[in-house]
Amino acid sequence: MPSPAAPDESERPTIHDDPLSGRQVFIAPRRARRPSDLNRDAEAACPFCAGNESLTPATVRRWPEQQDSQWTARIVPNRYPVVEPLETPAPATAALPAASSSTIMPGHGLHEVVIEAAAHVESVLDVRPPDWLGVWQLCHRRLADLADRPDLAWSTLFKNGGLAAGASLAHLHSQLIAIDHVPPTIHQKCRQLASQPDLFQRLLANAVTDDRMICREQGLVALVPPAPRQPYEVWLVSETPLPFFHAAPAHQVEAVACLTQRFVAALERLTPGASFNWWLHQFPSQPPDDTAAVARHWHWHLEILPRLNPLAGFELGTGCHITTVPPGMAAHRLRETGCWQG
Repeated sequence: MPSPAAPDESERPTIHDDPLSGRQVFIAPRRARRPSDLNRDAEAACPFCAGNESLTPATVRRWPEQQDSQWTARIVPNRYPVVEPLETPAPATAALPAASSSTIMPGHGLHEVVIEAAAHVESVLDVRPPDWLGVWQLCHRRLADLADRPDLAWSTLFKNGGLAAGASLAHLHSQLIAIDHVPPTIHQKCRQLASQPDLFQRLLANAVTDDRMICREQGLVALVPPAPRQPYEVWLVSETPLPFFHAAPAHQVEAVACLTQRFVAALERLTPGASFNWWLHQFPSQPPDDTAAVARHWHWHLEILPRLNPLAGFELGTGCHITTVPPGMAAHRLRETGCWQG
């Protein structure tokens, strides 16, 4: 895969703010050139397979870390980034841009790909549990690297599992993005927690009361949220306050590896072949001044969203979702799959 030409200024990522809704849109023209399994020559080599390392940018981190062993997972820069580093890094800002009729700022940050298997596999369930744990240990360490950077305010890990979830290459992978400001969704969560410091404790307690808890595993709780956006949406929530995944103890890293594989197995039993997304919500490394104190109340969490119902006009026009399975029933069906026991 040849290296893409250096972008001209018109191809630099930018972030546009809607002054009415506060919604942000990342404009990334180069992503239109992403390779896809749908249009890639069947004979072309997969850039993520072991032996084809020359087809990707240089490895940023790998697992295992020992260079004399075969890698089972590695992280590389994304060739088609949503954001890109500043030539001269500047301090990050936690504040949201001030509202105006047209707010546009450069898309600064890092965008990386986590290649989750050396062999050409397409499902989380195709990875041996010890190697899947290695993927999460690798991400745990990389997020710690990013947290130390003064030019980055917030970082996330996310997966697009399947074509309906936005995946372009079948080889198992996820992505890391770190940006130089706090996005609106995280800013809003910070504000909610500032006004209601016990929100996470109530979320966990109500999951038990409402029969929405699926299981507990080594300091994590798997639950169906009270307002699921899709059938069988599941959150994995730290049972105790902990703002950052990279600060999670080893047993929580083991738990998230275990529970993500169990979720995929359960979803496969309920709706074979379903696509899904997941994303990590942790506290900002550069929090807004008015919410910095709430870090002690934040519980890092992974939100997992199956892609079963399309987003139609009402959802897109209002931001309100419609689902067909009540949360208690969804939790019951997920538990009944029998996939959640060790």
